[in-house]
Amino acid sequence: MHQIGYCDLPATEDELDFTPAVVALATIVQEAQRDDTPLTVGVYGEWGSGKTSLMRMILSRLDHNRCMPVWFDAWRYAQNETLWRALLLCVVENLREYVTHDAAWVQALAERQQRIDSRQPPYDPEALTRRLDDLATSLYRSIDREEPGEIQFQWDAAGRLVAGAVVRAGFSYIPILGQMSAAVEKAAEKLGEEPYADTLRDLFQRERTRIYREQVQSLEQFHTQLKELVKELVSDLDRRLVVFIDDLDRCLPEQAIGVLEALKVFLDIPGCVFVLGIDREIIERGIRVRYKEFALHGAAGSEPFPVAERDYLEKIVQVPFRLPPLAPSTIKRFLQRRLPAVAGMSDAERTQVADLMTTGLLRNPRKVKRSFNIFRLHLTLDRAQGKQTAAGLIAKLTVIQSSFPDLYEKIARDPKLLRVYEAIPRGIPLPNPIPEEQRMEMGKQDQRLHTMLNQQPYYKDLTDAELDELVYQSKATA
Repeated sequence: MHQIGYCDLPATEDELDFTPAVVALATIVQEAQRDDTPLTVGVYGEWGSGKTSLMRMILSRLDHNRCMPVWFDAWRYAQNETLWRALLLCVVENLREYVTHDAAWVQALAERQQRIDSRQPPYDPEALTRRLDDLATSLYRSIDREEPGEIQFQWDAAGRLVAGAVVRAGFSYIPILGQMSAAVEKAAEKLGEEPYADTLRDLFQRERTRIYREQVQSLEQFHTQLKELVKELVSDLDRRLVVFIDDLDRCLPEQAIGVLEALKVFLDIPGCVFVLGIDREIIERGIRVRYKEFALHGAAGSEPFPVAERDYLEKIVQVPFRLPPLAPSTIKRFLQRRLPAVAGMSDAERTQVADLMTTGLLRNPRKVKRSFNIFRLHLTLDRAQGKQTAAGLIAKLTVIQSSFPDLYEKIARDPKLLRVYEAIPRGIPLPNPIPEEQRMEMGKQDQRLHTMLNQQPYYKDLTDAELDELVYQSKATA
């Protein structure tokens, strides 16, 4: 029989009962009134909870005649880019793609221009493309000036008084900010005259201020031009620029918070809607890291209190949605669709495996998919070695391995513990008394595990050698 697995790519078909949430969120995104934008939707959930799948489904339901979707995978750029700049460039590049390759969009722009003023020359996509190219170039240019590198010193009249001596000393430029003090002191030492050091410091401070002022002006111009383009290309056509930002919680805290701040600083533009897929707890920890050196002080003598993480996020996200754990019926249906394609089991065993795994697994889509693949591999290895271990026992061990890893580590060292951990919830005696430590260990476990271990088949029916082989084989998938 054909063997199937389940990959970890985002789902495009709804097997996890996301459709009601997808319909509701897609409606909010697509029907957002211009006066209600910019609008940010937060899709909250832990890793593996299905955030990307849900967001992909939302995107697939959008009417592309009304929305311009942009997908930004933050993790892809986290290793080698200034992340917030990568986001802005992604938005600009997508605008460029639409106006150069989407015939319907270009036609709508041309018709609008003719309605406004028929005397104007025909709509020119090439001119608009150049504007977008210039916008992207200006962003790179403005940011590159603040990244590490050498800043060429712009000598003014006062500087020229010492220029000759400095050049002779080998200092025709001032290094990056962190090296300024050492460089100035070294120059003064070579020149042997302290006044030169003071002059250099003064000149450098003026140059740094000039560069900072230019950067601020450039970024302000970027924001102004982007706002004008979004108005012209999107909101004036009664459409929405919908930016999906995924995997933000996989990035460094500083990067993730930088992207959130870029939304408020650069993309706080009418006509824009943002959909963020994030683990709220990770982002809130990132906020604590970002602002750990800052505090809001109350009355004199009172203790400072940190920036409120939840309040910070609520100022950015207007529509929060937390992905709920999967319902047991959803997990069971997911497994029932796949188990018939797995060889080496009877129909009764397939039903039993679906029941056991539904009972014991964490309600997380990624855990369910991964556990199914582990079970299938473990069962296939068992059958390839000529064994006929009960599929239900393999399923139970798979659940323990994936959803109760601390317990599995103990079992991996001593497979006979499977009998002990099974006997405790069943309330059955063993030849030797069960140590109190192991009873306490089981008492800490989720009720899901107790319920699953109460179901057939049982590990007590295996010999010591069979337990050893079963656990040893499971290590291949650990």
